[in-house]
Parts: sequence; C-alpha cells; structure tokens
Amino acid sequence: MKTILISGEPCVIEGFLHEAGNVEELEVLRTFQEENEALDMVSRQEVDLAVIDLEMQKVNGADIGWELKKRNPDIQLIYLTRQQRSLMDLITLHPVAVLEMPFQEGEIEYVVESAYLLSKRKRKRIYARTFGHFDVFVDGRPIMFKSAKAKEFLAFLIDRRGGTVSTDQMINVLWEDRPNDESTQNLCCKLVKTLQRELRAAGAEEMLVVARGSRSINVETFQCDMYEMLDGNQKIRSQYMGEYLVDYSWSEGQTAFLDRFLHE
Repeated sequence: MKTILISGEPCVIEGFLHEAGNVEELEVLRTFQEENEALDMVSRQEVDLAVIDLEMQKVNGADIGWELKKRNPDIQLIYLTRQQRSLMDLITLHPVAVLEMPFQEGEIEYVVESAYLLSKRKRKRIYARTFGHFDVFVDGRPIMFKSAKAKEFLAFLIDRRGGTVSTDQMINVLWEDRPNDESTQNLCCKLVKTLQRELRAAGAEEMLVVARGSRSINVETFQCDMYEMLDGNQKIRSQYMGEYLVDYSWSEGQTAFLDRFLHE
C-alpha cells in the first residue's frame, strides 16, 4: 500500500519506519512533519493509506484526516495517539485503527493488513474512463469491443449516470439520421444483445440493466472518473483537461456542464 506518515515528532516517525520495515504490504512514500505538503501530495498522486499523529502541534490530526478524505475519498486512515481519548470526532472518518503509542509488537503489521483488505474490497474490478477517449477496463485490462456501436452505447449509458434510456432515445443519439421505424427499432434490440454479449465475454455483464422498454447502467458495479470528480475527488478533478468522451458528438452538453462545474 502506498503510504504517507504525518507527525511533528521525529521519534514517532523513526519508530513507525522501524516497524513498517517488517510489513510486506507497506510502501512508505514519504513522511511529513507538517500537513500542507501531505495534502498537496494526496491531491496529485495515488496514496492508499495515511498514518496521522493526532497530537500535531499546529492542527488537530482529525482535521487532517477530513482534508485528506476531501482530496481522496478512498484513502484509508490510521491514527496514532499518546493518550487515551474520546474517539467520537473520528468515527465519521471510519479509520482503520487508532493506535496508542508506544506500539506493541505486531500492531502495525496487523492494522496495515486490515487496511489492505479494506482497500481491496473498496476497489471495484471495473473502471470506466470518460476523460479524453472512452475505454472500460476490467482488472486493469481494456475491453476490446468488437462493435464500435456497442461501445458507444455503453458510453451513452454511463453518461446518463444510471438514468434509463428508451428505444426512442437510443435512436435519437445513435442513429440520428435514420427514421424511427421498425427497422431501426430492430437495430436497437440487436445492439442491446451485442453489448450484453461483449460485456459477458469481458466479465462485466453486471454493468448493464435491461428492462422492458428501457436500458440503464448499474452505477454500483464500477468506478468512473467523471462520477468521482462530481463526488468531489480532488485528485481526479486535477486530471480533467476539458476533454470528455471526445469521440462522440452527443457528449458536448455534458462537457459544457463539467466545465461549469469546475469553475463554480
């Protein structure tokens, strides 16, 4: 796990690094004695775990946790303390653990393993990239769609963020130059089956929800850069360069919305 430590005490940093050397899952990227550089780092790059000294001199360690969560909602938190204290102000941050110093043998290893398991459970297998060119990844590998139209239909469903799409809407977006007749409606039915088949082959069939007369995407089954940005993920927000589903002209309305969202 890519990890940072925030503590104003050199002895705490030294003690943690000593224990961390025995934990295989732990990769300590940096240690910080003040929070500002740590917050900047989490905004710019991937960090899985933050270990935070609650008794910082200038700021409450719980407040640092809040700021880290704003920048990366998926980051796991472990707090360090020198004294028994009320944990009520920490509960809403869902820390993996609060460790009382000095550390007991094996404590760091145990809580890091717990954080690692929680992180794996949170991370979904499927990831949709909408910034720039559209792609969907399953376990880190892109789905190689045989049908470009099926890929475009999936992009449109993701753009709708779980909203249902009717046959008429499919025709208006995907076949805007064709009449809305029986032949084009049959094309819609075939396209839905094609997308189902392609997702099934990729192990991502749970993404698509098909009901009588409508189709939608199950937003709980995958991660998406656009969704995360709208949820306030600052790191994802910094990656948006004004390009969204650039291969599809129908995405221009959402691109304008995202641009406004960034400047609010």
